Amino acid sequence: MGRLLDQLHEDTHAWAAKGNKAGRARQRNMMRRFAAHAEAAGAREAGQVGGRTVISFWKALRAEKGLSWATQMDYWRALRELWVLWGKPGEPPRPFPSEKPAVG
Repeated sequence: MGRLLDQLHEDTHAWAAKGNKAGRARQRNMMRRFAAHAEAAGAREAGQVGGRTVISFWKALRAEKGLSWATQMDYWRALRELWVLWGKPGEPPRPFPSEKPAVG
């Protein structure tokens, strides 16, 4: 495991141990997938992860396979929870519907 994935594991361990176990395990797997993407993009710690990383993650998910809008929003909710755990301000960028191009 890389350094960012180790940090994710430490930060989500206690969070995943409470609440809906199956739901949190699913969200944690989505967080791991995002962290693996961020590491591949060069991030080594949570402070190096930001909105651009999230947007590139959305693009990579779309290129890899067509995800339903509901699944994309499930990923976004997992990332929003990760944002809170990492103490980041605001919310991560939301996925944009595939029929609407990203602005910017």
